This record gives sequence, structure tokens and C-alpha cells, in this order.
Amino acid sequence: MSTNGGTSQIYDAIVVGSGISGMYQLYRLRELGLSVKVFEAGSDVGGTWRWNRYPGARFDSESYSYGYSFSEELLDE
Repeated sequence: MSTNGGTSQIYDAIVVGSGISGMYQLYRLRELGLSVKVFEAGSDVGGTWRWNRYPGARFDSESYSYGYSFSEELLDE
């Protein structure tokens, strides 16, 4: 349960971290129709890949193992 400004919200699931895995968990849980809350220590989504990047870098691997292969649109982007 989360309390925010005197109101309570009950979630079906809580995801800790909004990196690659956290965003995929959010996607899959919402796809199942669950209400989800994501907690992230940083100021934006992206996890390690957001904070440790350099121009032109997307991942430290050329494989699709880190890519969002469940979404053709995101994979092509």
C-alpha cells in the first residue's frame, strides 16, 4: 500500500528499478491487467544504461539480448 497526500492506493505489483528489466516487467504486468507501481532512485527511467552512456551508445552488446524484442517499434527505434 502506498500513502500519498492522505490517500491510499493498493497495487497488484511493485517493481523496483526502471532499467531494462524494470520497464519490461511494467509492460508485462500491465499487459496482464494488473495495477503496477515502479520505484526508481534516479530522476528518470533507464537504470544503469541511462546514467552510464556515451554518444551513439545504446547497449554494451550488439546482440538483441538487451533489446525490447516484444515491441517491433521499440526494437526498430
